[in-house]
Amino acid sequence: MDNTDSHQAGAGRAPIELDLHGLHGSHADCALLDAFFQATSAGLAVIDRELRVVRLNQALADINGLPLDAHLGKTIPELLPEMGDAIVGPLRRVLETGEAFTAEVTGRTRASDRPRAWLVNYAPVRSKDGKIAGVGTVVLDITERKQAETRLQEEGETLELLNRAGRQLAAELDLEKLVQAVTDAATRLSGAQFGAFFYNVTNAEGKSYTLYTLSGVSRDHFAGFPMPRNTDVFATTFNGEGVVRLDDVTRDPRYGNNPPYRGMPEGHLPVVSYLAVPVISRSGSVIGGLFFGHPARGVFTERAEKLVVGLAAQAAVAMDNAHLFRRAQHLIQALERSNQELDRFAYVASHDLKAPLRAIANLSQWIEDDLADKASPETRQHMELLRARVVRLEALIDGILRYSRAGRARDKPETVEVRKLLDEVLALLTIPEGATIEIEEGMPTLFTERVPLEQVFLNLIGNALKYADRPDARVEVRGRDLGDLWEFSVKDNGPGIAPQYHQKVWEIFQTLNPRDNVEGTGIGLSIVQKIVLSKGGRAWVESEKGAGATFFFTWPRHESDAMSSVR
Repeated sequence: MDNTDSHQAGAGRAPIELDLHGLHGSHADCALLDAFFQATSAGLAVIDRELRVVRLNQALADINGLPLDAHLGKTIPELLPEMGDAIVGPLRRVLETGEAFTAEVTGRTRASDRPRAWLVNYAPVRSKDGKIAGVGTVVLDITERKQAETRLQEEGETLELLNRAGRQLAAELDLEKLVQAVTDAATRLSGAQFGAFFYNVTNAEGKSYTLYTLSGVSRDHFAGFPMPRNTDVFATTFNGEGVVRLDDVTRDPRYGNNPPYRGMPEGHLPVVSYLAVPVISRSGSVIGGLFFGHPARGVFTERAEKLVVGLAAQAAVAMDNAHLFRRAQHLIQALERSNQELDRFAYVASHDLKAPLRAIANLSQWIEDDLADKASPETRQHMELLRARVVRLEALIDGILRYSRAGRARDKPETVEVRKLLDEVLALLTIPEGATIEIEEGMPTLFTERVPLEQVFLNLIGNALKYADRPDARVEVRGRDLGDLWEFSVKDNGPGIAPQYHQKVWEIFQTLNPRDNVEGTGIGLSIVQKIVLSKGGRAWVESEKGAGATFFFTWPRHESDAMSSVR
């Protein structure tokens, strides 16, 4: 079944049949291959068994930051010394195993002094006698996509932390009690002898701050002292300029510069280790500061600082809840815009990749028509093979686009009768004559998104029929109530999958059957797994070679609107 669409170890892409010293056939074939190489925006290259570059396109030369001609005849370590190990290993793997695969590669080339990321497909290049003569590579720069995903993930995690803190703090409506609890917790976690929160309010002269909470000692210890002034040591915190953590405050150049005390007044609690963290509202204004002291040297660690910074953020959330809510709404809108931008990027990239492919297909047909009375059967076969590869690449691009969107686009959940949905799925499929599909009685009614569930069933049932490899194909669809979840299964009587490939079938671009035998992109099962995981479920397969296969997945009985929000 399709694993990503599929069924045979390592057959992520059918081997390319080339003679590395020139194509078999007419000069038109060479021109056609060159046209393909130069037309696509993806980086393409052919590497021989000695790891020398035999052919590449301008897109890959630009990625490497070297002239195209400078690559030819050079080895990968010679061209990319910093990335040699990362690339040579996969190339040798293909040469040794004959298996195609896809991997992410990161590193620096001469074109950029910053690390970048690429999605690289490695496939064996075979000569006419079937021997592996080299490796073909397809390179897509995914740096911007990875950076966008990282930013989205970080923003999502930050938003989740803020929401969680907000929910916890919302239970305490007394602000003074809340801040006292934060001060007590920060004093304990930091290892301070005492801690205090000073509210950022100035007097008529613009110099005084009011004591708000105190922890570790009684207020009597501060009763005889005036409120702290905007000295050099305190200014950094009250101005919101950052955290101050000192192993010995008395040795800091900012200490002791302000009259009349030139340091701590007589009778003040001894302070050597010092930690101060500004408490800043969501609007950016400084609410106040958390201050901690200890008579010993070097008490406050980096970890303590991080803990106090986290608690200070929680205090700010509680004090400025209205700002938090608005910020949360802005972040959600930003995430929605980012997802829309990613979708637009994927669409444009798909269009730009497919346009030259269509041109190549048309060109090959024109060439064949022009040579109608001259082309040999072998040349015609090459042309047909080329057009078939174009169709396959277009399907692969469409599959990548579907994969990038799977689990991200969200609709409102609705009431879905699974039996009716399955009937709609069967109406979309072309069911071979002689094949039968049995749907178990008692299918549930779920409250969920319709389209993702339809996609999962469409892929699984479609794969069962596609890979049955027998005229009397039989598919059974069943369901089992697990309480909050339903477990569904799609069973076939096909050739089965050996246990060692049960995980491999879910990997993107992996097919277990040669694609010249059964056409597939190797993406379908990856889409299934991505959708199921986005719903909090899991997907797996149970099968033995020659005994059919059963694909299982779990799905929530009732999906809330929150689950369907942008992630």
